[in-house]
Order: sequence, then structure tokens, then C-alpha cells
Amino acid sequence: MDLFTLCGRIHLPGEIQEKVMDYYKTADFGPTESLRERLKSRDTEARARRELEEILEPDPGKIKMLTYMLLCGAELYHWYEEKGIPEEIFFDTMGCFSRFIEECREKTGMYAFDREWWTGRQISGNLFRIGELEYEMIDDGRKRVSIHIPSDAVLTREKCDVSMEAAESFFARYFPDYRDKDYVCHSWLLAPELKALLPEDSHILDFQRRFRIQEVDYQGQEYVEWVFKTGNARVADYPENTRLQKSMKKYLQEGGKIGNGFGVWIKN
Repeated sequence: MDLFTLCGRIHLPGEIQEKVMDYYKTADFGPTESLRERLKSRDTEARARRELEEILEPDPGKIKMLTYMLLCGAELYHWYEEKGIPEEIFFDTMGCFSRFIEECREKTGMYAFDREWWTGRQISGNLFRIGELEYEMIDDGRKRVSIHIPSDAVLTREKCDVSMEAAESFFARYFPDYRDKDYVCHSWLLAPELKALLPEDSHILDFQRRFRIQEVDYQGQEYVEWVFKTGNARVADYPENTRLQKSMKKYLQEGGKIGNGFGVWIKN
């Protein structure tokens, strides 16, 4: 898989694709080849990325880092082929790069790459998008599959059922060590407070009911980015364009808190 083909197949915004290809055509990747290899491993990715960031400076919009990450993704295509993983899953998984760049534009008004701290999961072959949802293999002494919810996911019961059933088959076939392991989720979507802020027939609440909530963390504020799409810390300035934004903003102004729930998928 070459870089140009990958950029096209994941519909990377034209403005960013042009910058990526311009850098790719002029850069000398030889001296940093070992770092690129280390980016592909979850064990070495974080340190390699920090070292690479220093070498690539200045890197406005992190186009250089994006190019390295995309190259790693393109090279991973052959690993997908060897394992027999469907091409559709590869391109859906690598589509995160385009999605993140669009999310950055929506939040800041500018195209840029600001998720280099996250995409090591995709380029190391640890996270896969299967239908509406993403699934990450976790092994911190106990193997589990962590469910992530992309911003463009449609959380209808039907689509979630299709995704989750496909994921179980996927891991049983391609990563049998994860067959029948717990599927967990840590997200603001599992916040108990949402029950008072959303209607009973909400897709979010339907998704939440799939999990046995074990704990709630009130330290993070991920909901600010995903619900209000802003980095502004002033609650008074949060937009009120959707029903959830209106009800959540009012709740927060009255002193309420929104947590990140941690839950285990209740399988049928």
C-alpha cells in the first residue's frame, strides 16, 4: 500500500493530503527509519513519538508527524493481508486520521493533526474499527477488549448489535487469545447523570444500558469536547445548539457534574 493510495482511500481532506505528499516527496526518511519502526509497537510508540517530535520541529499543524503515522499505516496493510483481515476493516480503521482532522477543524476552524498521542493504537494493529464501533486489545495482566465510540458512530440498537457481533467473530478468528474476554468501555456516554438529561428513547441511553457500570470517574471532562465541541473552560460560553447541549449546560450551571463511567458489556 503506497501513501498516496491510502490518503485517497481514507478521504483525507485535499488540503492536508497535498501538504502530506509535498513533505513526503522532499523529506529524507532514512535517518528516522528506526523511529518509524518503533512507532508501530505499543511498547515503544510513546517514547519514539516524543523523540520524533523533537527531530521534526518545527512542525506546524503536525503535518510531518501525520505523514510518518500514515506511512506506518500504509506499511501495516501488508500485515492485515497476511492475517487475512478484510480490507474494509483496514480502511475503516485508518479512516480515523481523516476523522480526527475534521474534528480539529470543527473545534478550531483549522485543519490540523492533533491526535498523534492516540493513533499509535491503529498503526500498531491493536485497535480496529468494525462497523460503528472501535475495539482495542488491552493486556495489562488481564486480556480485555476496550470499546471506543467514534464521533461519527450511529448508536442505533441495530447497528451496535451488528458491530458487536462482528467484533466477537473477528477476535475469535484473528486473535483467539481474546475469544470470550470481557468487553469494557470507559466513556462519558456511560455517565449515570445522562439518565436525567436525555429522553428514555435516546440512543445514548440504549447504548449505556448494554453495560454493567462498575465505577464513575469525575476527574476527566471529555464530554466538553464531544458534546460541546470546544476547548473553552467557561460553562457560560458553551453552545446550546442541540437538546443535549441545552440540558447538560443547564445541569452544569446548577452545579452538576458529568463523570466518565466504566462498564462491562452485558452479553446476551
